[in-house]
Amino acid sequence: MSFTTALADLDSHGGRPSRTGQTPRILAVLLVILLAFIGWTFFWMAQSHRDALLAAREREIQDSVEAALAMISVVRSREAEGILSHAEAQELALDYATSVRFGPEENGILYVIDRQGTMLRHPLDPALDGTDVANMNDTYGKRFIAQILDLVSRQRMGSIKYSKDWQHLGGWPATHMAQATTFSEYDWVIVADIPLNDIEAAVDADIKKQAVVVVVMCLVLGVIITITLKRLLLTRVDELIRVSHAIAAGDYSARVANPQTSELATLCEAINNMAAGIQERDASIGLSQRTAVFALAKLAEARDNETGGHLLRVREYATLLASRMRGYEGWNQIIDEQFTRDIYDAVMLHDIGKVGIPDVILLKPASLDDHERAIMMSHTLIGANTIRAARQQMKVESGFLNMAEQIARSHHERWDGQGYVEMLSGTDIPAAARIFSVADVYDALTTSRPYKPAYSHEETVEMMVADRGKRFDPEVLDCFIESAEDFNRIRLEFAAK
Repeated sequence: MSFTTALADLDSHGGRPSRTGQTPRILAVLLVILLAFIGWTFFWMAQSHRDALLAAREREIQDSVEAALAMISVVRSREAEGILSHAEAQELALDYATSVRFGPEENGILYVIDRQGTMLRHPLDPALDGTDVANMNDTYGKRFIAQILDLVSRQRMGSIKYSKDWQHLGGWPATHMAQATTFSEYDWVIVADIPLNDIEAAVDADIKKQAVVVVVMCLVLGVIITITLKRLLLTRVDELIRVSHAIAAGDYSARVANPQTSELATLCEAINNMAAGIQERDASIGLSQRTAVFALAKLAEARDNETGGHLLRVREYATLLASRMRGYEGWNQIIDEQFTRDIYDAVMLHDIGKVGIPDVILLKPASLDDHERAIMMSHTLIGANTIRAARQQMKVESGFLNMAEQIARSHHERWDGQGYVEMLSGTDIPAAARIFSVADVYDALTTSRPYKPAYSHEETVEMMVADRGKRFDPEVLDCFIESAEDFNRIRLEFAAK
């Protein structure tokens, strides 16, 4: 039935005063309001998305600076202990700082200058090393360095936006965001820098996706308005709006019961089909993402010299510990069923950062020297930043990926604060990382490696007990001791897998 025919039907009812003369005006007003709302929504969502991306960049910059400072502090402590000379320590610290990459495209960098404006190390432009960048000919760069030095001199933190083509690729200089901090022991200024050219592209792409969704919603609302005004059955619209909101909120199982009128029945069928399609597609995407994650985990394991079945064993160990830690006082506030499900999958990604470690170091059959060890330790940051980038790209909160990032970053921290890379101690170490640390060390000790033989289960338990309160959380280790026989059973069960 057409809209014009419906209006004529309403006009012909028993000579009563016609309401259809107001119908086009009401519809026009509703459509104008709808268009105004869509325009405002577009502007608000685009701006909110841009602000969120900029805030994410700032957090990534801050995290990268903090991670670099933590690692440089480790190097400095080795100098203080006499393990490294001053020159060796500074060279190692520069190597580490300028090897850091962050951001969604791994295009964020760190470089180091001194307080007088001399470039000590720049990973993209080695020709700048040793030059006075505070007085370079490039107006954009000169102004930026002056801003950085001004912030540092006033001991203030903040983000600076500037234009500069560090790689001399030609064309207009790219817009960058940077933050700086000092490492007073070496009198260095460490600058974390990332180009922002992907933000507008991401916002534009997001707007296009939103436009498609909004257009579909406009069509649906148009149909709803027409049917409502024609039939004067506003109660039916309430049900449609309720289900639409449920679907928009992520409840793809929501469905509309077909009303008696054929027009609304058709619309409801379309909405139900749309919800079913979204639900199926969402499940498919989730399965694909998780499959890809596990494929990457197996790829990382294949590059390492770990023994076969390492991922399967540590997954079982960690899940066993997590489930039994729920019985300890205080831990039942941390660990629930979702925590246990998440750790089962999250531990698979603990060493994914090793894909970024050179084979000459990763596969070295002998002990690593200090420089190689520093590079190897960076696998925790590489893994955590990679997982964080994936989590942020999803634009939805994922407990599984959040836990995977915590484990990747902190599984080499120690209870006594002598671990790496952030030298966290005690309960500052995430609970999942404290649990996984016990599982990982047990598996490392009970399996042979090119540089050591496998220890027996009994020898391993004895060695780990000696590290209670040093390497390991005392309560987690107590739970391990109580579960030692189950650990041995899992070890034997998965030995050949």
